[in-house]
Amino acid sequence: MVERRPNAIGLAIVATVYWGALFYWLRDDLLDGAADEQTRALKMFLVSFPYVGYIMWSSMTDLPENIREIPYIGRALKPVLWLLFVIVLAYWGWVDEAAVGFLLVGVALLGLGAALALTCLLYTGTESSRLYGMSRLVDVYPSITKPEGHVRFNQKLWTTVLVLIIYFMMTNVMIYGLSSSTLDIFSSFRAIMAGASGSIMHLGIGPIVTGSIIMQLFAGAKIIQLDLQISADKQLYQGVQKLLVLFMIPIESIPQVYGFLDPSAAVISEYGIGWANAIIVSQLFIGSYLVFLLDELVSKWGIGSGISLFIAAGVAQSTFVGTLSPLPTVQGSPLSFENPPSGTLPMIFYTLRTATNSQLVSENGFELILLNHANPVAALASSILVFLVVAYAESSKLELPLTHGKVRGHRGQYPIRLVYASNIPVILMAALLANVNMFTLLFWSHPVLSTVPILGRNGAWSKAHWFGAYEVGATT
Repeated sequence: MVERRPNAIGLAIVATVYWGALFYWLRDDLLDGAADEQTRALKMFLVSFPYVGYIMWSSMTDLPENIREIPYIGRALKPVLWLLFVIVLAYWGWVDEAAVGFLLVGVALLGLGAALALTCLLYTGTESSRLYGMSRLVDVYPSITKPEGHVRFNQKLWTTVLVLIIYFMMTNVMIYGLSSSTLDIFSSFRAIMAGASGSIMHLGIGPIVTGSIIMQLFAGAKIIQLDLQISADKQLYQGVQKLLVLFMIPIESIPQVYGFLDPSAAVISEYGIGWANAIIVSQLFIGSYLVFLLDELVSKWGIGSGISLFIAAGVAQSTFVGTLSPLPTVQGSPLSFENPPSGTLPMIFYTLRTATNSQLVSENGFELILLNHANPVAALASSILVFLVVAYAESSKLELPLTHGKVRGHRGQYPIRLVYASNIPVILMAALLANVNMFTLLFWSHPVLSTVPILGRNGAWSKAHWFGAYEVGATT
């Protein structure tokens, strides 16, 4: 294999985009601010250079053997130093509240992505892909240990049950400091994205699926030259995908606090708006990372896939609650004909028992039962019908008779299933649409992002007028 050369064009593009974005972020203070504001902005801009440089150095070089052999801290020295760097940035943001967003997002997060991209573009090895430039980082990334031998079914079953218990517990841990006026932009995708609105599981499986989409697109388009039939390439692919998922968690968490998951007034008054947003983002990060670890735990020690398990658990929970819940549809109000139980079966029994025949006819009682309730009979019946059709289609197969020319009288059968497709394409498309929905809303409504050139509604060369807009509540 021929040794690679650094990609000069790619290096120039990544460096220009990253530091250009930082300059655009600080342009008002750097160009039009007072002397002290210019000095402050310049310090924040310059701190990105040693931060990016350290990540690149730690990804490209090995520590001396005598340092790596130091007990407990030898092999963890690089991550510990990076963590100390982030703590310094966080302390700086604590002292200067107005700088917390730039330091934690612009420097710590985006700087990490830029440093890893520059590291890959500087890679000069002989392997098939430049992603091998991140092999040192992949090797030290924490992950769930694979089982050394065969895992008994009993152990797989109990592992899966334990993961489900943890999952349902996490869906009931609400985000601290969250305002009551929140917007769940994933509500229409909640059945597929899993998780629970307003909890630390708010993002569900979104970051995991998004990272998988990006890696599959890159691999399919041959942007990353990895042969997944080769063990080393497959191991690197999976390791980089884990890093990408870890990177996508804050990428999807941070936009949530800009118009969707607003912090409460009490938290803002105590910590300030910058740290109030950081508190919510940190809780979303913890919840999503735990989901990622649980998915890996199920895949290695449990039954099936963690993603499919979480989706099935969420659908089963919503179906159970929507069918049997005796609580009123409008919480805080007593049960009545206009406010029956939210569950389908309790609603039917309550309405038929308490309402008179004239009420059922004159006040659309039958229409309420069949169509207009939060969980109507039509929804329950259609869910049962879809379940039966899918179960029948999944179990249907055609047995092709086989005969052996060399062995007379020996016959066999080869089963061909009616349905070979899985739910993965639906999950990938739902995650893609959810991300497009989130970022387009940000570029339309956020006061800063709406000024981004081309993409923003009020930015230079904006294309928003080509698409038009709907007033709130309008349909035409």
